[in-house]
Amino acid sequence: MYPQVFGKYVLERELARGGMARVLLATLRGAGGFEKKLVVKQIRDDLASDEDFVRRFVEEAKTTVALAHPNIVPVYELGVELGTYFLAMEYVAGASLAELLRAADGSGLSPEEGAYVGVEVCRALDYAHRRNVVHRDVTPRNVMVDDEGQVKVIDFGISAPVATAPSGQGVFGSPGHMPPEQMEGRELAPSADVFAVAVLLMELWSGKAPFRRRTKEGIEAAMRATHPKPSEADIRLLPLDGVMASAMALDPAERPRQADDLARALRKFLSGLDLGDLARKLGDRVRSVRERPPPPPSELGPVLQRPPSRPTAMQVGTKTFAARDEFKGWDKGPWPSTRRIHSTAPPPEKKSSKSEPVTRSTASRLAWRAALGAGVIAIGAFLVGRGFATPSARGSPPAATPSPPPPAAVIVSSSAVDPTPPPPAPAPSAVPSAEPDPSGRAQLALLGDGTFVTVDGVARGRAPARVALRPGSHTVLFAFPATGESKATSVTLHAGERATMRADFTGARPTIRVDR
Repeated sequence: MYPQVFGKYVLERELARGGMARVLLATLRGAGGFEKKLVVKQIRDDLASDEDFVRRFVEEAKTTVALAHPNIVPVYELGVELGTYFLAMEYVAGASLAELLRAADGSGLSPEEGAYVGVEVCRALDYAHRRNVVHRDVTPRNVMVDDEGQVKVIDFGISAPVATAPSGQGVFGSPGHMPPEQMEGRELAPSADVFAVAVLLMELWSGKAPFRRRTKEGIEAAMRATHPKPSEADIRLLPLDGVMASAMALDPAERPRQADDLARALRKFLSGLDLGDLARKLGDRVRSVRERPPPPPSELGPVLQRPPSRPTAMQVGTKTFAARDEFKGWDKGPWPSTRRIHSTAPPPEKKSSKSEPVTRSTASRLAWRAALGAGVIAIGAFLVGRGFATPSARGSPPAATPSPPPPAAVIVSSSAVDPTPPPPAPAPSAVPSAEPDPSGRAQLALLGDGTFVTVDGVARGRAPARVALRPGSHTVLFAFPATGESKATSVTLHAGERATMRADFTGARPTIRVDR
């Protein structure tokens, strides 16, 4: 049932569903009535229980978040909401090449339209390759075309596991679109994407995938057989027969090394043509496809059900692993969310329970109450100590019996009469305060959400923690089990010094900051 609240997003409807994830249209709401349409891609829960897949998914998405190119659909956020891993990306008002091919009823695109798409896809791949990112899944469903004919590639580095791989481990991509080295799980170079683009173009021109078959054996047999030529689909493509044959070579050394090498041949084929006219013609195709009614939910495939699995720390609340800079200014607003709020202001009242996890906001609320109560007691003690409403204050002789002293737990100071509530005291669950060590040892506070700390080879448990160390150099290791990452650094401490180390594993690279 839609709409649904999913963290900071409101899910409007389902757009597509595949073997790895389902794609939904969503709205991000912000302050002042701000709204932005996005696409949320939810990863299948059985894949989310695979630690190797999650680690690879997080590491590569951190890289793809940083990609910025006109022909690449930007990914705004990678996170996990209540145990469901997701990507939030730009919404393209258009259609995929797979949808265009289905609408063409097997006839494919014109030679000029296909070459134009190939040029734009190669532009995106060349940009990514120069940043050491290989797509690995260049297929018709991962190339979008909007209403203006702009070509955009999606899902960089995030592809589905191949069921036809020999071991099923470590091989990702789409059977029938991958080169042999990818199917064998070998190391990939940009030439792997060049092979996939050539296969994509052959399907665009002929309307038929050259190597896609039902079984792995059928795929390998089609690859070993004589490869189709562009001129067999349209005689006007004869000038591209040679470069396409080399691009689909089974040996990576025989292919063009860079995506731009293939794009150069395609641009030469399009020389003398107005690319703007080609884009508008392609945009007309997209609009005609979008005018058709969407497929019923029954044709989207089986509903993704959450399998029974052991609970993890990531199944509570929202966690963002990577986000674009511009996105950080959008995700502010009063919508309902499970994201933890880090604030010094007192949060609204909430009944606590023994099973409720202690967060920073809970600790801040407890500290505020404790500080406010201590202030009230201190003000009362101050007034009593000054003789408020006592006989001496009215000029009468003092009583024979001395007044009882204030409670020992009350500390009276001149700041107690300030009507402004005192600032919040340190949270009980945060790093405990420490008195100066008479032995001259240094005090080191260790902070980092969800991290475990080891100091000089000795485990110190979950952060936050505070340790007393001898002056000198020490090695501190932060481990983040959610992604399997760790980061170590050395710090030199002096006698009596107090320092804080903060670990952050939410960026593209783990960082540790030392504050003195």
